[in-house]
Amino acid sequence: MFIYTSHNGGERARKMRDRGMGVMLHSCTSKMPSKNASGFRCALDNGAFGCWQRGYPFQSDVFITAIKKAYSAGISLDFIVCPDIVAGGVKSLNFSMKWALEELESAPRLALVVQDGMTPRDLSPGYHLKPFTHIFIGGTPEWKWRTAKDWVDYAHNQKKLCHIGQVGTLEKLRAAKRMGADSVDSTNFARNDSWAVIDEFMDGKQHELDIED
Repeated sequence: MFIYTSHNGGERARKMRDRGMGVMLHSCTSKMPSKNASGFRCALDNGAFGCWQRGYPFQSDVFITAIKKAYSAGISLDFIVCPDIVAGGVKSLNFSMKWALEELESAPRLALVVQDGMTPRDLSPGYHLKPFTHIFIGGTPEWKWRTAKDWVDYAHNQKKLCHIGQVGTLEKLRAAKRMGADSVDSTNFARNDSWAVIDEFMDGKQHELDIED
């Protein structure tokens, strides 16, 4: 399971490299993509969750600027998180499809965010999933962890990768791993220098491999 966090260069970058971590780039005026992320695996968040937390509408112009900044910095992206509406259910799905089929139509690797109120029955593999390589489990924490295993299984059944957002504790890392998530992210590790959490998770992962061997 691959782990993305955030960083602004310096010692944090070294610590991330030592642990084989990637960078979740932000669509935020104060944290735009830059060459500091060069050499890392990267993905680009759309900024919708941060806007929602602060009581603002989605900032589409900031998101587009972030894409341009990442491109100008020569950064390759594992995926771009398609714009969504936090806890928006099918309304969020329709919003994401509009972006995927219009402004982001030429993007080769997009992640569809699933939100509170959505179920796999709402998705048509031939239509809703066609533009996407990833399913990104977003939403409110209670809904996310109650439904995550179903979404991971659904994504893999549809030959998609599955990412879980906001996985910033050892307990959540282990839960995501058990569920079979392909990747996760949290700013917590770099922001709070919580490298011990990553080290304990990785150590536990190694023990699991030793037992299997």
